[in-house]
Amino acid sequence: MKNILELLKPYRKKLIGVAVIDGIGMICALLMPFVMSEIVEKGISEQNLALVWQYAGIMVLLAVVSVTANVISAKLNTGISAGFSADLCSKTFEKINSLSYSAYTKIGPSGLLTRATDDIWNVEGTITGLPYTLFTVPVMFIGSAVLAFLADPVLSAVFMLSIPPILIMVLILMRPLYDMWDRSDRYVDLQNKIVRERLSGLRVVRAFNNEKREHGRAKFATEEMAKYMIRANTRGGMVDPFAMLLLNLATVAVVCFGGIRAQLGSGITTGGVIAVLQYIGMISNALISISWTLAWLPKVRVSLRRLNEIHSAPDEETIPQGAGKTADGFDVEIKNLSFAYPNATKNVIENVSLTLREGEHIALIGGTGSGKSTLIKLLAGLFDPGEGEIRIGGVSYGDMRKSDVRAHFSVALQKAQIFEGTVRDNIKMGNPEASDEEIYRALKLSKMAEFVDSHSEGLDYLLVGSGQNVSGGQRQRLNMARTVIKNADVYIFDDSFSALDFLTESEIKENYAALLQGKSRIVATQRISTAMSADRIYVLDQGRIIGIGTHDELLSSCPIYREIAESQLGKGKESSK
Repeated sequence: MKNILELLKPYRKKLIGVAVIDGIGMICALLMPFVMSEIVEKGISEQNLALVWQYAGIMVLLAVVSVTANVISAKLNTGISAGFSADLCSKTFEKINSLSYSAYTKIGPSGLLTRATDDIWNVEGTITGLPYTLFTVPVMFIGSAVLAFLADPVLSAVFMLSIPPILIMVLILMRPLYDMWDRSDRYVDLQNKIVRERLSGLRVVRAFNNEKREHGRAKFATEEMAKYMIRANTRGGMVDPFAMLLLNLATVAVVCFGGIRAQLGSGITTGGVIAVLQYIGMISNALISISWTLAWLPKVRVSLRRLNEIHSAPDEETIPQGAGKTADGFDVEIKNLSFAYPNATKNVIENVSLTLREGEHIALIGGTGSGKSTLIKLLAGLFDPGEGEIRIGGVSYGDMRKSDVRAHFSVALQKAQIFEGTVRDNIKMGNPEASDEEIYRALKLSKMAEFVDSHSEGLDYLLVGSGQNVSGGQRQRLNMARTVIKNADVYIFDDSFSALDFLTESEIKENYAALLQGKSRIVATQRISTAMSADRIYVLDQGRIIGIGTHDELLSSCPIYREIAESQLGKGKESSK
């Protein structure tokens, strides 16, 4: 929270300026009831028209100064809140992009999205009213109270008796608001998550006629969100009518008591009653503002806490003291590695050890959920190991910057993510300095040159978000072209050939074998045909390594591997010899 509020530091001078200008406007407003009482007492009562015009001119001048001050203050205040909001948005987006993958996974994209929009908007609204709440309201309240007591202490005391009940009522009403707003925002996150899943999986939902189920999920999240939001708004909205009721009753009491005192000749004048009533009106406005601020405070606290969850989360480059070492060589070694995802109760990877020597080609094979992709993410530094250690060139990942770790790797992740932009833009993400000739060569080796040549735009062919205007196989080949164009020490392909036919896969593998000769390679796959050419194959099952060896060695030593080979290649045909 402190980090967020520190963004106000560049606006300190402007905030002081707003406070001074608001103070000038408020002083003018506080003087107007006094001038009005003088008009009544010395002008109207004594029928002194010249004095009336004189004081009227003073009131006009005070009103003009007050309005001018309010306009200037509003302009400055808008600039402060808009600038603060822009800075907070920028810092939040920058922080999100630097979050460790575990922190990103823990909050989730839906939670990050609502924090970066709705919660920032709530904080911006608070900053907009901050100068008024901190400067104007106290001056209004204290100044009006003092001047009201100077005009008539007895009538002022009568009115002040209403203040404690109002504050007690506000405190009682606001006690459960924090929990209500917290629950409401959690269901906003859930609703956002469901809508994102619904839109991204629209074709699957329709293909299986699951619209009713998805509508039910969205309905539940929306109804729960609305339930807590309505309760919170209703409870917060009760502040205004209750406060106004007590203030109006107090004002009526002041008028009645003032009239009685005036008739009894106890020193109060008509002008004094008018002045006290006007000051009471200002005190009432200040009290209403204070009440609304107290009622809104729980919502702001929730938003600040949610934003602070992002800003206090560990950065990806957060490393232990004395770290920042560089690898000496490119051998990769995993020792006794275990890992569980955030909030999971069971390890996904259990006591895994493997080695990759420089220039070797190894394969990870196993069924769905065996832990192949998780192991790839750990190798790429997307998650930190729970137990065990990963080393590259003899240096532990814990002693290296994440950016230095990833500089050694080029990874084609299981999901072939394509970004909106041209083919050139997507491929250059792997190597921003790549020339068009290098890009075209990578596409040609990935069997995508023909696709590019078939469009008049060539490398400028526009890909829509998530690559929705290309097939699954084309997305995988674009993904792999982006991977091989990077000059790395270790190339990782995580089930990157799954959408390709065997002939295309064979041609691409042959191209890559020549291109990446002398480079280390890791291939995660479910296909025996993809794994069998590796120097060494690791068989995974339920997060554990249950077999290590070449294709022929595993056929005789690992029953699960043999079953996979027989199911894919046919019994008696699985041998590579």
